[in-house]
Amino acid sequence: MKISKLLTLVAALMLVCAAPAFAAGQSTLVPKISSFDFFVDYSGSMMMSHEKTGKNKMEMTKKLLSAINAKIPALGYEGGLHTFAPSTEIQPVAAWDKASYEKAIKKLNENEDTFARMTPMGTGLQKATYAKAMKRKAAMIMISDGESNLGSDPVAEAKLLLSTNPGLCLHVISMADKPAGQATLDAIAKLNGCAVTAKGPELLANEAALDKFVRDVFYEEKAAPVAAAAPMDEVIVLRSIQFALNSAKLDATATSILVETAAILKSKKGSVEVAGHTCSLGTDEYNQKLSEARAKSVKDFLVKQGVESSRLITKGYGESKPKYDNSTEETRKLNRRVELSFIK
Repeated sequence: MKISKLLTLVAALMLVCAAPAFAAGQSTLVPKISSFDFFVDYSGSMMMSHEKTGKNKMEMTKKLLSAINAKIPALGYEGGLHTFAPSTEIQPVAAWDKASYEKAIKKLNENEDTFARMTPMGTGLQKATYAKAMKRKAAMIMISDGESNLGSDPVAEAKLLLSTNPGLCLHVISMADKPAGQATLDAIAKLNGCAVTAKGPELLANEAALDKFVRDVFYEEKAAPVAAAAPMDEVIVLRSIQFALNSAKLDATATSILVETAAILKSKKGSVEVAGHTCSLGTDEYNQKLSEARAKSVKDFLVKQGVESSRLITKGYGESKPKYDNSTEETRKLNRRVELSFIK
């Protein structure tokens, strides 16, 4: 079996940070958009309890914004945060980073007075003139309970906003607890074919759904191109070897893969670096020792399969050489790996 075939056969060596897991195949994250803005309903009804969950709708919104912010990969986005009812700019659309955006989220108050705070949703959409300056492709993510009881028709205003801003997509996260509010949000979402819709309470309760929402709005995964390598300049990435929690012991899946790896190494000449890597969870010291222990486990097994020990040079890199951003569990899994590199 050739090394190019092995690259598609084996999967990433799991370096445990919290609990063991399997990594996906090699891929790269590509942004779907250049800029985004969260457009948050700040009306009196959003300061009230959600009828089904019993929780304050704005408090849930803040938790959801923080959860989404934590999962957005660092792919050079611009991001902003605005409210309507009333219309305010919490953070202008500018270069996004997690820390500053989290500070902006904390400025939202879940205990605003509900008395006489009506919901002019249509007027809020009308005032979202900043959308014209957003880099394309752009995403406006509305979070609302859909209650609109003042001003112009929100569906008509949303249609006008989209028609005058090509390259803008309007996504909807529903905090609705009344049928009329949900119907308004559904009608807005149907205005553009690119819309991603979700219900806020469900995103908070289901991390898989939250991951999917972030992926659907912000990025896509594409297979990383495999560059042609000269003979003696090849890298084998082991992608499906699992360790038990806090253990460097290889399981049955790992050993079966390494048997094939050993056969390939014995068919070639030259020294090989066995490099262990981790994700960013845990201390630097812990991850360094963990990466070294896992690399050594792989080497020891390969030696037992007949690969000369003197050819195998173990090296632990800890978390120092990530291939992907460590902001989501998916990308952290891709960073938990072992690579075998032929040394010239």
